[in-house]
Amino acid sequence: MTLLDDVKKICDRLATKGWKELFLQHGMDITSPNLKEELLKELPGIKRSISGFEDFSLEGIRGIEPGMPARSLLYHSLASPKVVEGLTEFPTLKELDIVENYVYGIQPPTLEELRARAGDSSLAIVVFTTEYRSSSNTVHKKHADVCFSRTGVARVGTAPSQYTGSIRGFLPFVDHEPHAIRVLPAKYSVYIAAQRWGKKEQFGPMRFSFNEERGDDRRRKFWVPLHKIFSGTECIHDMELHVSLNSHHVNEKLKRIHLELGRRSDTGETNQVIENKPFRFKDGIAELSSDPELSTGVLMPTVHAALVERAIYEDKTLTFKVPINNDTFYSSLTISNVDGARRAPEYVHVRHTLTPEGTIKDLNEEPNVREIVNNGNYDAVHYIDYTGDGWIQAECPELATAFPGNHPAYSLVTAPDFFPSCDQRELMDWWEQSVPDYIKKNLWRIPPFTLSDNRIAANVSLDPGMFHIEDETMTAIVSTLYETPPLQANIMPSQAESRHSYLPDAASGKFDPGWDVSYDKDAQGLEFLAAYGLGSPFPEDAKLCAALSTFWPAVAPDIARSFEPNNNWPTISPMTDEEIGQEGTLPWDGIQGPKEIPGENVVQYVSMDYADYVNQALKNQFTLALTGKVNVKEYQERVLFMAYAYHALGILPEDKGAWSVLSFRKIEAEDEELRAAQTNSGTVLSGSLYRFVIYRHGDNMPDKEDFTKRLVKIEEKAVLFVSGSHVLVNRMDGNWVAHKLPIHE
Repeated sequence: MTLLDDVKKICDRLATKGWKELFLQHGMDITSPNLKEELLKELPGIKRSISGFEDFSLEGIRGIEPGMPARSLLYHSLASPKVVEGLTEFPTLKELDIVENYVYGIQPPTLEELRARAGDSSLAIVVFTTEYRSSSNTVHKKHADVCFSRTGVARVGTAPSQYTGSIRGFLPFVDHEPHAIRVLPAKYSVYIAAQRWGKKEQFGPMRFSFNEERGDDRRRKFWVPLHKIFSGTECIHDMELHVSLNSHHVNEKLKRIHLELGRRSDTGETNQVIENKPFRFKDGIAELSSDPELSTGVLMPTVHAALVERAIYEDKTLTFKVPINNDTFYSSLTISNVDGARRAPEYVHVRHTLTPEGTIKDLNEEPNVREIVNNGNYDAVHYIDYTGDGWIQAECPELATAFPGNHPAYSLVTAPDFFPSCDQRELMDWWEQSVPDYIKKNLWRIPPFTLSDNRIAANVSLDPGMFHIEDETMTAIVSTLYETPPLQANIMPSQAESRHSYLPDAASGKFDPGWDVSYDKDAQGLEFLAAYGLGSPFPEDAKLCAALSTFWPAVAPDIARSFEPNNNWPTISPMTDEEIGQEGTLPWDGIQGPKEIPGENVVQYVSMDYADYVNQALKNQFTLALTGKVNVKEYQERVLFMAYAYHALGILPEDKGAWSVLSFRKIEAEDEELRAAQTNSGTVLSGSLYRFVIYRHGDNMPDKEDFTKRLVKIEEKAVLFVSGSHVLVNRMDGNWVAHKLPIHE
């Protein structure tokens, strides 16, 4: 069958599901007997007022614009997550791939035409991860378009993936199973690409930089896609291509632990042994999917029963001798970096030990767990996760001579994102452009920089020659090449697009050590991305990232208020009482939140020393059921309103750590306590409304009845109702005082 035959088959299937009527409104009949002619004809009656078409390219005038998906009405309609109204079925990912191939293959170019288009730019075969996005999420923000990156981010889970046609994507939720987490794939495609100096008006990159902090993208080279390549006779004129992809991933956290500890003392393992599984392994991480509904190029993480599992070597539980560990950080073995290089996981789980009888003893049952870890000299059980990094590489024998350059994509298989409806970039844009100056500079401890903002090479240690240290634009996001800047269509709200994004602007940037990826340095001191610097296994690091004031915003929850207060890390993006288990039965990490002891003026916390996220992962206690509902707008409100609360209490930025959030929840205007507060203060609040209970903490002491708990004294307490314009404050004296938020300060 030809591509046209495949496209006709797709159109025929969807025609009776509301699609024929939809396209007829634009003047196009997808059931026409001469479909190619119908798709190439000009459409003077395209109605951009119809829902989902507001951000269709203004230059788009036909069903298929050869070589340009964003200007092809058929492709936009099928691929845009905003085109849903009146439709009862949606295209599969395979069908979207077919239509995209037809966009590039309806009038296949010659190699000479592609070279002419590239001008004097270098050409190569390049693998990209791609995603069709609404206008506000694109590089140029002019119209809906395809976004491209040479780095993809897939996420591990405990349940198979599920493609949802209406959103044209994937989500991690499993109905009626709140503790199940679906794996999230990443989709890759192959292009002939040109290498060009960064140019904002032509292709980007996204969040184009020419400042001192992030460097000058005008002086950096980026690979820009020109033409998609795929198997068959319709891709390049007078050529039959055979295009294939292969994937390679590795997890070598345990190997790196033993190498690094071996520099200090004998770990009991030889270099030859640590090349074997589970020290270093490639299987069980991810594979290219063979599901016919998902098309080629979909990297699918392997489903496992739990997020972590015991490490087994030669049919025995694998242990290692814990060294004396004076740098213990909340009961984790800490491996400090060397000259800024993260050569091994910074945090390692060491709270399970193997007894002489062969059973596992949980050191969390001991009243002096941190002392035990500090002293070391015991055999701790190793655990593994199935995260890792690697590459996706293309092969096309017919083009190997014409384009000897062949550049793989960097592939990350990483931890779950607990806020899948929020992206790092959306928070970063909001913070930089919209947050008032008087709170902006002190809003975050670590700003929400995205992985796509970083200019850093991929993991050069994976395989010699696969990635190059000077290739620092691996994580950038670009558009297709526009020699003439596109016209401005409507910019559609980004938060309506709720689906997993596998592009690196939805992943965390900076790396200390990181959530999605860490970094190392080569012999010359140049940085490169590497997954082996993350926690072993990842939940050991996840707890610390979350406890340290949402260290990675929009990925890691902020649980600074879940454990005994830390003066250096105040709450920034509070989680609700329900999300941390003060109410209900679904704490995101399976650990109950703090509670005030009636009549004793103290708050009881689960001690950070005894909050073991590896135990929680083994028991599948993590859940996205509540955090997954938080969209970008609500996340922004939480961050901003928390800052408003501190401001209304007169708490200076340097004093935030002396206060802790005891309760936080969203409320409705009908709340009885709010009504009484409004009457007492003479101020009526409107818009989004949140209730806070914040207290200044005093002595922090062990709970004599339960060594896994801590008791913290309440020195003073306040109840606040916060909106976008006023804060009502009650300092427990019965009076409510209204504070109007400053417009400028």
